[in-house]
Amino acid sequence: MNVLQQDRRYLLLLVSAVMNQKKVPVMSGSLMPWRTIYRLADTNQVANLCWLGILGLSSEMDKEIKGLFYESYQRELKNVPGYQSAEEVLHWQLERKKIHFLILEGTGLRELYPQKEMRRMDAIHILVSKGDLVRIDTIMRSMDYEPQENREDEGILYYKIPGVYVKFYDKIKFVNEKMERYFDSPVRMYSKKKGYRYLRCFDKEEAYLYMAGKAANDYALGRATVRTVLDFWLYEKAHKEELNWPYVDKVLKRYKILEFSERLLKLGDIWFQNGISDEMEIYNAMEAYILSRGEQGRQLSGKILPLLQDVADFYKRDRRKEWMNREKEALFPPKDYMAGMFPVLKKFSWLYLPCCLLRLWRIWFSKMKQLFAKKRDQLKEKLKRKKSPADTPPDSQEENENNIRME
Repeated sequence: MNVLQQDRRYLLLLVSAVMNQKKVPVMSGSLMPWRTIYRLADTNQVANLCWLGILGLSSEMDKEIKGLFYESYQRELKNVPGYQSAEEVLHWQLERKKIHFLILEGTGLRELYPQKEMRRMDAIHILVSKGDLVRIDTIMRSMDYEPQENREDEGILYYKIPGVYVKFYDKIKFVNEKMERYFDSPVRMYSKKKGYRYLRCFDKEEAYLYMAGKAANDYALGRATVRTVLDFWLYEKAHKEELNWPYVDKVLKRYKILEFSERLLKLGDIWFQNGISDEMEIYNAMEAYILSRGEQGRQLSGKILPLLQDVADFYKRDRRKEWMNREKEALFPPKDYMAGMFPVLKKFSWLYLPCCLLRLWRIWFSKMKQLFAKKRDQLKEKLKRKKSPADTPPDSQEENENNIRME
């Protein structure tokens, strides 16, 4: 076993021991590359959980690294009431404004863990209608949330001190276009949550399918983490007896992620319950793929998840959409920009389209004017060259010279 495999293996032992409330195997702190283990744990969103496993370990462990694990745990411990309160306020505000919404990922996922602070929260994910995004921006700003740049996906990200993040989506997007269409229903069409008028929720089967689709999506994009496996594995354990498995398996099979979801659950058994399998080569490849963020084990992973082959098409689709958005903005700029060019729009906003057409005509006229000016200059230059001595034909030059001699 090389050093990198040792780091990964010990990280998984730590997580497994904490989840099963068992003692972590003791190893000499001087021999363990704790800094590397911390980076792996943090990248895989389980550093806070690992703190509970290293509490009783040898004092030989570097105090600085131990402090990093402790800070991760303390941050999540403080975030538990913060996120809980933020989600409750969001429920109240969106209900009051009569906006239909659905919590895709929220504090409910923490209920799957033995202790709430064991599940790291990156953000509350909320699905809304596209037409409500402008109103939501006003609501979020009124609650002192600040817009933030989101480099991960298409969600609109907001942040509020002391560390609460909220993402709004107008569509559930997957690499798998067929799976994307399965969740393409308007928000209002989902089941109402008991006690609310506008808050919607998935039923247990829809929630399982969403988590399976999200896990497959993150796996295909090289974004899956140990926490991704934990969330999916814990949800299946919690609701195994309640799910309509014939329906779930039928949908997953139709969208070609049934085998992947089954193997991901089996990987969870191997990681967190010391399970074994006759196909350890595949699970070792999955482990390497997840812990290397998609750099290793890709070939075997592609066999169990054909979706990996669609990733290039997914990015191509994103680039095409980005190009279309740029073209659309070039033809029809934002109203604020147009109002600066045509002040009349401040009073008569219905003139937006005619003003856009007038702007396009001005651009076209300006380009035509430049083109004709260029052609005119080229023609003048050509005529000028014809009149110059250098362009006089050779015969004509000889005749001129003879005339000069005769004179």
